[in-house]
Amino acid sequence: MRAHVALPNGATIVDTPDGPATLCSWIPGLRPDLDQEVALERLGLAAAQLSDALREVEPQDWQHDPLEAPSDDDALERELTAAGLDTGRARVLRAGADRAAHAWDATVGRLPTQVVHADLATSNVLVSPDTRAVTGVLDFETAGCGIRALELAVLLVLSGAAVRGPDWPRHAAAVARGGAWNLRLTSTEQAALADLILIRAMSTTLWRADRCRRGQSTLTEVASRLDTLAETLHWRTTAGDELEHIVAASGRPSPTTRLVHDPNKRQPSDFR
Repeated sequence: MRAHVALPNGATIVDTPDGPATLCSWIPGLRPDLDQEVALERLGLAAAQLSDALREVEPQDWQHDPLEAPSDDDALERELTAAGLDTGRARVLRAGADRAAHAWDATVGRLPTQVVHADLATSNVLVSPDTRAVTGVLDFETAGCGIRALELAVLLVLSGAAVRGPDWPRHAAAVARGGAWNLRLTSTEQAALADLILIRAMSTTLWRADRCRRGQSTLTEVASRLDTLAETLHWRTTAGDELEHIVAASGRPSPTTRLVHDPNKRQPSDFR
């Protein structure tokens, strides 16, 4: 782990209007190109290594319920409709809220928890320009105590390895294989992955809708999240149950994936 850059007074954390901030040394690398299965495997491995590292972090109560929503869902729907949201997307909001709440009630308290990153998009991952091994994981803004399996669920969505496209089963298998997630997660956790993806889609929609109410996001941005939520609802209904079996049967990573582990190349993942 790279050290924080110290301020002139020796401190490494400074208070800002947006909360505590740190300055860290530059982590070299490029954003990953996930067109190749081996790149997805390496991403799955890096996420597994990160999960192992975060397991040692003492959890703090700095992350709220992922489905924390306005007290009056009907009022939110009315406000967005009055602002110009079409009735079709408004119905998606209601359907998503109902199904995600049911999934959350059935999941919370049943699965292992630890500190998770929960935002492993390609924009938050760096790879070596020479070997394509993962060199860094960035942006821990949304990190907090959460369900352990959420790390893989979010990674599958943000890497394009779940929900979208006819090849998603093959891509999901590559991510799971890279980090040997079939061995890391219990069968109960694997069975919950599809619901965790739905819960995440709903929580990001509510987050964007709340920002829109405060004038910090546009209605177009909310509509885009609702379109993603609709797509996720359809996937969960028609294909989501496959994910559990795909992860369970994913097997072990290929020898090429082990490049991340090679100490002679001095390329272990840096987590920042």
